[in-house]
Amino acid sequence: MPRRPVTVIGAGVVGLSCALVLAERGHAVRVVARESGELTASAAAASLWAVPFVERSERVREWAYATLARLRRDAGPHTGVREQEARTVGVGRAAPDPWMRGFTPPLRQARADELPPGYREGTVASIPLVDTSRYLPWLRERCAEAGVPIELREVPSLAGCAPDADILVLAAGLGSGPLAGDAALRPVRGQVALLENPGLTRTTIVRDGPLAPLFVVPRHDDVVVGGPAQDGAWDPRPDRATERALVRRAARAEPALADARVIGRAVGHRPVRPEVRLAAERLGGRDVVHCYGHGGAGVALSWGSARAAADLVEKL
Repeated sequence: MPRRPVTVIGAGVVGLSCALVLAERGHAVRVVARESGELTASAAAASLWAVPFVERSERVREWAYATLARLRRDAGPHTGVREQEARTVGVGRAAPDPWMRGFTPPLRQARADELPPGYREGTVASIPLVDTSRYLPWLRERCAEAGVPIELREVPSLAGCAPDADILVLAAGLGSGPLAGDAALRPVRGQVALLENPGLTRTTIVRDGPLAPLFVVPRHDDVVVGGPAQDGAWDPRPDRATERALVRRAARAEPALADARVIGRAVGHRPVRPEVRLAAERLGGRDVVHCYGHGGAGVALSWGSARAAADLVEKL
């Protein structure tokens, strides 16, 4: 029997990954989204292969490792993906997290000369950095090459957003909640400042203290400083007092940033729920596959969860 066409709702990292996986499997796919590119929450991400604000489960491990393999395969200047050394530091010793210890790539204890002033311990690992300012355009180009059109318009409801025969894949981040009637989905607000890069090549994650976890992530063209987690906050406007505190704390961890100029700012809302919603159901007379609620791990789980969503599509 011919495959049913699929409409993916959402043009962030998760939505575009779902569209590409389905297209690679031979489905006729299109994407419908309210916004794309720099307007999505994905664009505000730093973004590292890391899994904050998401369930700790075996399926998350599987999605993350599947995504890790794909990111390493696709790494290069054209995608914005590259391996980068990352150090995680703290003011005191923290008990190892067994789940994360088994989850992260090989890491080692930081030497004393690798620690910023005032920090007593830390670890160092090499993990993929995904520069979303390059990665999102690359995903959109891949969609175009695969024959996946992207239509930007409001999606007030699932009814009428696509032909009745289409299977819907709902991957719109926080926008998925109202469309699915899901009250369990909530925003966790994050704010970032973009600084001129004075030559940094290593990511620093400050585990504890004010605004923790604080991320200082050098990309190709800038340094992303961010990380505050404001649960339930919807305000899309950057707060200048928070920005000043972020920049001060980043300069403490990376003194080379002391005189770096702020060249941009952004706010993103992580779509958090008790569990990632990866399930199929009949909703409003339509076959819908849900793929949302990735918290702060959308990039790190994107390819793995997209494959799982495609598997569900193929069972309908």
